[in-house]
Amino acid sequence: MLTVGYLGPEHTNTHVAALKRFGRRARYVHAPTVEDVFRLVERRQADYGVVPIENSLEGAVTHTLDRFIDFVDTPVKIQGELEQRIRHCLITHAGIDLSELLVVYSHPQALAQCRLWLDRHIPQAKREETNSTAEAVERLQMQEKRWSVGHLEPIAVQPSQRAAIGRAELARQRLPPERKLTAVPIPEARDNKTRFLIVGLGEPRKGGRNKTSILFALKDRPGALHDALVPFKRNRINLTKIESRPSKRKAWEYLFFIDLEGHGSEPQVKKALEALKRYTTALQVLGSYPVGARFHRA
Repeated sequence: MLTVGYLGPEHTNTHVAALKRFGRRARYVHAPTVEDVFRLVERRQADYGVVPIENSLEGAVTHTLDRFIDFVDTPVKIQGELEQRIRHCLITHAGIDLSELLVVYSHPQALAQCRLWLDRHIPQAKREETNSTAEAVERLQMQEKRWSVGHLEPIAVQPSQRAAIGRAELARQRLPPERKLTAVPIPEARDNKTRFLIVGLGEPRKGGRNKTSILFALKDRPGALHDALVPFKRNRINLTKIESRPSKRKAWEYLFFIDLEGHGSEPQVKKALEALKRYTTALQVLGSYPVGARFHRA
């Protein structure tokens, strides 16, 4: 039986994505942070890990990008990817009017993705970040909380004055009638999808369609990024994503993440990566993996 670690707890978007890829027969272990997911895989406590990497509305998930930067010697490789449609709901106690709400809890990505809706419908409510959407619902159910909402002195925030953003499943947990929750879909003006990475040890099998993800640092000179991208154009390789992050080693030094079409073993890709080395101080292949692959225990 496969063991799959994921950024949890249950009923979060990452959990749903993991179930979509690995099915009900796998054993699932939830982890509170992206770092913990990687550790489960590195310690062989999980065969695979599932972590978010980017959202169509809010861009890169920086915690995942930074994990690759912080641990360049990790044996973990990207094994695959998948997209998941995101459907957010406002979760409250039953019978609550929006004008009563003083605080909304959720994961930073969910709060950011629902920013415009919150501005329009619940402008009076402060937004408080949680580690997951599941934790947000737990906060919603807590008893009285002392908290300052634009006042000099803390005031009591009752459960009826709180809301959470998460999947509708989080409101359907078995609760006594007096603690019943409701979930109202939050309309999306744009298509909201999150891309997830599947990480594991070893090299994945080559598929019919493949993608390669790389991380590199550039030499400090004018035109460095332009020169680094020329080999991909010369070898007719399509780049599907480019993202920069601070290196954390030196002020204003950046590392670049690139996704490109093709497998690292293909001649054109190999030629482009060899040429790229001339313009970089460091180059790491994070994985060459099939698009849309299924996973089985070897």
